[in-house]
This record gives sequence, C-alpha cells and structure tokens, in this order.
Amino acid sequence: MLYRLLATTIVLFWLTMTGLLVRKELGPGDTSLRAVPVAHVAKIMFTHEQPSDLQIYSEKLSVGRLQIHPHLRKEDGLRRIALTGTLQLLLPGMPRQRVAWSGELELNSRLEMQRFRVELRFGAPPADVVELVLEPATNRLTYETRAGDRSIKREYSLDEKGATAWLHHQGIDPAIILSLHNPRSAPLVFKSLQSSLAVRGEKVGTYLVSAQQGGQTLFEAHVSQLGQILRLRTFVGYSAAPDDLAP
Repeated sequence: MLYRLLATTIVLFWLTMTGLLVRKELGPGDTSLRAVPVAHVAKIMFTHEQPSDLQIYSEKLSVGRLQIHPHLRKEDGLRRIALTGTLQLLLPGMPRQRVAWSGELELNSRLEMQRFRVELRFGAPPADVVELVLEPATNRLTYETRAGDRSIKREYSLDEKGATAWLHHQGIDPAIILSLHNPRSAPLVFKSLQSSLAVRGEKVGTYLVSAQQGGQTLFEAHVSQLGQILRLRTFVGYSAAPDDLAP
C-alpha cells in the first residue's frame, strides 16, 4: 500500500506539472537570444515522431527503462505521447519494488491537454494495478485500483475539494497536506534554450528544456534537433539516457 500511495502521489504531482506546462507555458516564452519557445520543441517532436528509448539510472545504477513516443494524427491534429516503462523503486529500509507503467497524453492542435491516462502495475504478475485518467475539459480525475478480483473506482474533481477527498480515501489527513500549501509559493517556470551535448566525442546541438520553481530545477532534458530525448535529469536523483549515452 505504501508503494502504491507513493507512486500514485508522484504521478499526480507530475500530472500537475504537465497541466501547467501544456496550459500556460507553450506560448512565445522568453525572448533572450538563446531562448526558444517550448512550443517549438514540442512541434519538432510531433513533426518527426521519433521515439525516445531511455535507460533510467539512480546514481550510475540502472533501475529501469522509459519509452516516449510522440505521434501526430493528421486528420484532426490530435497529438498523442505514448509512455511505457519500468522502475525498481528503492526506499530506505524497505525491499526493492518493481513498478511498471503504460499510458498516453493527448493534446489538441493548440497543444492543450485533452486527456491523460496512466496504468501502474506493482510487483510481479498477478500485479496490483492503479489506473489514473485525467480529463481537464470535464474537470475530472478517475482513480481505479485492481487487486485480484477486487476493484475500486472513484472520481474526483480537479480542485481543492477533489484533492481533499482523494487524500481522505487514501487514509491521509487532508489538513496535514493542505497546511503545507502556500498560495504565495513561487510558480513553476518552464524554459527552453539552445544548447549542446557531447555525443560519442562530438558536440551535438540540442534544446535544453527545464522546469524550475523558486530557483530549484525540478528537471531538465536535452532534446535533439529531431525531437529525441538524449538526456534527462530530475531533482530527486533519477536520470535517463539512451543506452549508448549512459552516465
């Protein structure tokens, strides 16, 4: 249960950042010389539809894989990013736990999020399953758990009332979490800069996409000119790169 709660909380935090990104930060952006709009990088990814197959590392230890595959549906402009992967989750004082996921993020032609679905599987088959579906247009989050022949499905609104209900159903006192909320906290800032990366001894031009809050970099990713992710680093210590660009 602890692993399920932790992984689900991480996913919800990621969903919040993703929502802010696609709804607020895909505009003109910074106008400094080396800055480029985040929307430009997204357009490159969907134009070339190049998959990113990454190895996940904790320090230099391989702990999982992450596959990201963007696709543009030309008939209606729907953008879809398929996400699959596995991770050996390490927590102090607890046994290693395998988590696998699959899902997709859907954006319209204006790069506004339409739907996000992710399914998390914990342990070896038969695995416990958590499925999350986020639909901003209907202000709804659907949360379902499946363990053996037992299934629980609930829906929450995407606001403080929904967050309070979700915490209550997870056995967490909402007052503890909400007391940590500071309405004056620094906003998330997404940036994209022209950059470069050493690849097999050669300097390759990239776009460095990052998310920052209050001076802390939450993640940064080097994206190639064809839209492939060449290196990803996060503030929690995990990094990712293709097999031939291992740290």
